[in-house]
Amino acid sequence: LDMRHRVLGSLLILSSALFCLAPAAQCQWIHHFHAPAPRVQPVQSLQAYISSGKLRLRLKAFLRLALLNDTNIHIDKLSMYSSEAGILSARSPFDPTFTMGFGATRNVTPQSSQISGAQTLSNLSQNGNIGYSQALSTGQDFTVGFSSNRQSTNNAFSFLNPSIATGLNFSVTMPLLENRGNIQYRTPLEQAQIGYMVTTDQTDATVANELVADADQYWATVLARDEITVQEQALALAEKSYQHDALALKLGALAPGSIYQDESQVAADKVSLVQAQSRYQQQLVLLRRIIGADLNPVTRSMPVVLEENPAELPVTPPPMPVSQAVALALRRRPELIALRRQAVSDQMGVQMAHNALLPQLNLTGSYGTAGLGGDQIPVTSSLGTSGQFVPGGLMNSFRQLFGFSYPTYGFNLQFTLPIGNSANEARLTNNLVSVAHDRYSMRQERQQVIQDVRLADTQLSMAVKQVNSAKVALSLSKKNVAAQQQAYLLGTTTIFELLQAQLQMAQAQDSLLSSYISYQEYKIAYQRANWTLLSHLHLAISH
Repeated sequence: LDMRHRVLGSLLILSSALFCLAPAAQCQWIHHFHAPAPRVQPVQSLQAYISSGKLRLRLKAFLRLALLNDTNIHIDKLSMYSSEAGILSARSPFDPTFTMGFGATRNVTPQSSQISGAQTLSNLSQNGNIGYSQALSTGQDFTVGFSSNRQSTNNAFSFLNPSIATGLNFSVTMPLLENRGNIQYRTPLEQAQIGYMVTTDQTDATVANELVADADQYWATVLARDEITVQEQALALAEKSYQHDALALKLGALAPGSIYQDESQVAADKVSLVQAQSRYQQQLVLLRRIIGADLNPVTRSMPVVLEENPAELPVTPPPMPVSQAVALALRRRPELIALRRQAVSDQMGVQMAHNALLPQLNLTGSYGTAGLGGDQIPVTSSLGTSGQFVPGGLMNSFRQLFGFSYPTYGFNLQFTLPIGNSANEARLTNNLVSVAHDRYSMRQERQQVIQDVRLADTQLSMAVKQVNSAKVALSLSKKNVAAQQQAYLLGTTTIFELLQAQLQMAQAQDSLLSSYISYQEYKIAYQRANWTLLSHLHLAISH
């Protein structure tokens, strides 16, 4: 029983030593078996923008909150976790394997020969083994194994009883043709790492699109807010005309039926004002959802103050020539960077497929050593008793084992030539098609980027001209209203012409407001097209 405990204890000690000395196994030991699940992030940073019971937002602050809280952006980023898991999966061929086992067998058999050593032969065999194997990044498969066997028997001819045999074996296999340099295992890992960067680029592009949509929502809300002011001014002018005509009607200077046109215009302007107020509240609902303010009962009903005034912001033409903007976009746009990375990955797949068509030629070198120990006992035979009792055990076997007194070594060269390799030939064809597809995709994306930049440049330039034209139109409509009001007081024009002038001025105000908003939207689109949006806003996408 003591010997059995010693054997088990030695096995456990040696297994622990091998496990700790192997770097890859040590890494496996300290890492969790399961990666942490992605956390659902709570709504963040809203309190920093609350002042006097109101949520005050400029565009930059709004977009910063969108990056933190927009549910669509968080969903877009989840693809990063799957891509990271792909890297982990591609590392599996390099994962080390550690094995350890122990077993015991009792064998009792009757004997019919005088030289069997006993009439009923009873053998107890106790086997232990430890193994470690790993595919190295340089292309070799490395294996080391330790085994021990303890035998006890009632065989009278056994002079070591119990006997303890130990063995230690090393082997290294190196591919010389197919999979040379471990290309079949290393390439998928490198492709997975490239795939992670591709996913990062694609996520950046998707998040940028979300930010553009969020910025458009901000300006749509500003437009809805300022349209209320335009409608209030139109209503004030209509009510002023109505009050003037009501007084004239009371004094008998106006026919009774003439007041209905004023009343009709006031009623129409009131309807337009209510509609504008309704649109503003609807836009606020969409705005709150983007930054997560709708998830908290307090911020859900809290007044929102949008502090941007588009009329006060500078209206300038594109800051660089269109050729320079195109060159900048072709260099920095993540969609193109992702396609370039994907082309590299697919080209690596072609190289791996070519390698898979080669014959297999593997060189294996092995080395082993053995030891034997145990209690040496006298053997009784027809010639008498020979020898004397000499105690021994596991340490005797270890001394022989690590003294390398009984080595076994050799090598093996294995050649395999497949007669047909249809699967790998099809794999090579598919990879070549992917490479060609990548080239067309890059050309297509370049065309799209050039189109995006040129259209954005044109739209931004036209938006500047539109703002300037709308300013002139509003100035002239104001002068026209003033002239019509003076003429109406002098009785040289009709109320219909005055109301038409007031309506035209309201339309000019609305047109100028829309021009300001369009300019800001086109400016965001221009910055997205040449990929200066994040740097302009001093924002960064976290991964």
